[in-house]
Amino acid sequence: MKNIEKFMKNHKKSCLIGLIILLAVVILFFTIFFIVPSFGNDKYGHRLDNIEKHKISNSSIDEIKESISSKDGVDKVTYHNEGRILNFTITVNGVEQDKAKEYANLILEGISKKNLNYYDIQVFLDSDDTKNYPIAGYKHKSSETIVWGNVGETSE
Repeated sequence: MKNIEKFMKNHKKSCLIGLIILLAVVILFFTIFFIVPSFGNDKYGHRLDNIEKHKISNSSIDEIKESISSKDGVDKVTYHNEGRILNFTITVNGVEQDKAKEYANLILEGISKKNLNYYDIQVFLDSDDTKNYPIAGYKHKSSETIVWGNVGETSE
């Protein structure tokens, strides 16, 4: 131990430079192996693997939107794709909840079985009627039907 202390007293500058270099190498190693790789990754990781095999054409989406828009009481239908989730917003006026939910089933009819097993589908039903709307429905890729959340109930 005395030899180490004596060496450090005689070589203060060399020891300080060596410590700084060691610290710089550790920081460089940490940066290269832990921080830099995360910048190049896709925000979805591997969740979108094979998505090119499950493309939904714009014409299919337009047909779905048109078939829903043609129903009584439907003001507007919008669509947005976010990864493997297909989001549809249906704005209705003067339509009962059950009837509006039936309109949402037209989405499932307009998408092929292969794509229904790949994508999750979210449906938002909106209206000026704030007592009964908005309603959110969700269909998981492994499910057959849309499940509706907290419809017409008050939360505790």
